Amino acid sequence: MTMRALARGLLADLVAGARLALFLPVRRLAFRVGLAELLALFAVSALVQVGADALRFGADATFSWYGLGNEVFSGGLLLLTSAVLALVNRDRALATAIPTIVLASFPILQLANSVSWTRFDVPAGVAVVVDTALLVWIVAVLVRSVHVALEYRRVHRPYRAVAGGLLLAWPIFFAPAFGPVEPWFTPGDLDAADSRYPSAASEPVLAVQATLLDDALSSLEDGRAGVADLYFVGVAGDATEDAFRDDVEAAQRVMDERWGTAARSVVLVNNPRTLVAAPIATLTNLRDSLDEIGAAMDPDEDVAMVYVSTRGHPDGALEMRMPPLELVPITPALLRGAFDDAGIRYRIVVVSACHAGAFVDELADDDTAVIVASSSGHGSSGCDRGSVATAFGEAFFQRGMAKASGLAEAFDLARAGVEERERSGNFGAPTSPRMHVGAGIAARVGELGRHSGSAQIEARRRGAPVG
Repeated sequence: MTMRALARGLLADLVAGARLALFLPVRRLAFRVGLAELLALFAVSALVQVGADALRFGADATFSWYGLGNEVFSGGLLLLTSAVLALVNRDRALATAIPTIVLASFPILQLANSVSWTRFDVPAGVAVVVDTALLVWIVAVLVRSVHVALEYRRVHRPYRAVAGGLLLAWPIFFAPAFGPVEPWFTPGDLDAADSRYPSAASEPVLAVQATLLDDALSSLEDGRAGVADLYFVGVAGDATEDAFRDDVEAAQRVMDERWGTAARSVVLVNNPRTLVAAPIATLTNLRDSLDEIGAAMDPDEDVAMVYVSTRGHPDGALEMRMPPLELVPITPALLRGAFDDAGIRYRIVVVSACHAGAFVDELADDDTAVIVASSSGHGSSGCDRGSVATAFGEAFFQRGMAKASGLAEAFDLARAGVEERERSGNFGAPTSPRMHVGAGIAARVGELGRHSGSAQIEARRRGAPVG
C-alpha cells in the first residue's frame, strides 16, 4: 500500500467516524478496514490525545512520556475486547473492524473531554451534568460502533450491539482501579512560587506571618462552664489549588453558623492569595493552635475538631505545600502527638485527601472521631496533578454538618453525595469514605448539638434562655 492510498483510507475512516460520533447515517462500507489503517488510527488517536491533554492542562504544563503507557494500555484493552466480540459473534473480521470504527469516531470525543470546566468557573452541579452527558455520549458511540460493525449480521443485531458496546465501555469505569491514568501533560513545577504574589519566604510576608497566628489565637474565647463547646481548626494544606482553601473556609462558615464555633475557630491556609491575611498551614502552627485551644477549653467538657483538606500520599502523610517553603507533611502520629501535648481529650479529625484511611487506623479510640474521604488503598477525586480538591470535604460540611444533628448522620449524607457523584461523573474506582466514632466522643457530640449555632438561634426565636 502506497502512502497516498493509506492517507486516503485514513481520511475516509475519520470522515466516517465523525459521522458516526455525530449520529449521522453511516455504513460499514464507509470505513477502510485493514491493519495499516488500524495502526494509522492508533497513531492519530495518540496525537489527538496529546493535543487534548495540552489544551486541558494549559500552557504551563510539561510533556510527559507516561502518557504513552496509557495509550498502550487502553489500546490493548480495545483490541482484546474486540477479539472477544469477534469470537462471540463468530466473525473474525470484527477483530479489526470494531477497533477501526471506534478509533475513527473518537477524535471528536477526545477533544470534547479535554475541556476543563473548572477553568471557566462552572458550578460543580453543572460540571457533573456535562460530565455525565459526555459519558453517555461515549457509551452511545461505542454501542453504535458495534452496531455498524455488525451490519451484515442481522440476527439480534440491536442486542448484540448494546452488549458489545457495554463490554467496550467497561475500561472507562473500571480501568482506573488497576492503576493511575497518566496524561501526556502535567502541570508545571508545582513547587515554584506564584510570581503574581509575594514569595512566602520574603521579608514582608514573614513579618506579617509573625503576628497573624498570634492575633487569630488571642481572639479565641474560653470554654463556658457547664457547656460542651466546640473548637474548630481548618487546615488547607496545598497552595497549588485554590479549592483546598475554599473547602476550609466554607467548612469554617458552616461550623461557625451551625455548630457555634464563632470566636472558637481558626483556619491555617497555604495559598499565595492569603499570605498576608491568614496564618500559613504548617505543623508548627497547627501545634500552636491546638496548644492555645487546649489552654482555653475544659478537657472534660469541650471538643476540638481538626479538618485537613489537601493531597494525600499512599503512606498516609498529608501534603503541606507553600512554595518555596519546605514544610513537614502531617502524619497520623504527628497529629496524635499534637493533640496529646495540648491536653485535648475529646477529638474530631476530618481529612479530605487521598489515602486518608491511615488516620482511622492510627487515631481511632473511645474519645476520638475520625472521618476520612477515602480508605488507605484508595485515592479520591482531586488527587491528580492539576485537579481540584476532593469532593468529600464539601459534601461532609455543606451537605452533612450544615443539616445533620450528629457526626454519623453527617457522614451518611456526605457518603451518599460522594457515591452519587462517583456514579454520575466517572471518577474511577470508589473512594470508600470511612468513619470511626468512639463512645466517649459520641456522647460529647450529642451535648454539642444542644448548644450549636442553629440551636441557639432557634432558642432565641422562641424566647427560651440560651446556655
